[in-house]
Amino acid sequence: MTAAVIAALASLIPLVVTADAAEPPMSGEPAPAVAEAPEQLSEDAARSVLDGIYQGDFRTAFVDKRPELFLRHVPDDFVSTMVDGSRLDATAIRQVFPQQFATMARTIEHNVTIEDVDVLSKRSISGVVTLTTLIEHRRPGNGTFLVVTVGTFRDDFVLRNGVWMLRQAVQLRGQTITSPRP
Repeated sequence: MTAAVIAALASLIPLVVTADAAEPPMSGEPAPAVAEAPEQLSEDAARSVLDGIYQGDFRTAFVDKRPELFLRHVPDDFVSTMVDGSRLDATAIRQVFPQQFATMARTIEHNVTIEDVDVLSKRSISGVVTLTTLIEHRRPGNGTFLVVTVGTFRDDFVLRNGVWMLRQAVQLRGQTITSPRP
């Protein structure tokens, strides 16, 4: 069940970032909110926004085991559609997301590749993003196991009250491999 939760939630973390941020915030520190909507984002600026999101709070939530960095940015109208057609709404994410941290020993690897960016409006951007994680979990009893998750998502962000929020995530590809720790 833990591996399935990780696979389902790996790319669903909405985060705060400034519209013109070139560098992500320091680990553990949320990115500041945007004062107002930019006039119009260029594709490069939108890519920078997404990079700041995924390398900022998103990474910190997993590396530092701080699910609240994810949960505080889930809008009530959030929806995710998985590759199998199942859907998760904001209520479901708020209930299941913290569960994976109970057995998480550490995040060994967390890589993001932004494959495509579309500027939909000055308040909306969309990106195709592939997330690869390697996370070590504690087994009941003793020992650990490894979970490798690779997922590609089309993530749509909207700027609301100065914060970029993940409004919708559509999983395009997903794979989870679980193995006992050697």
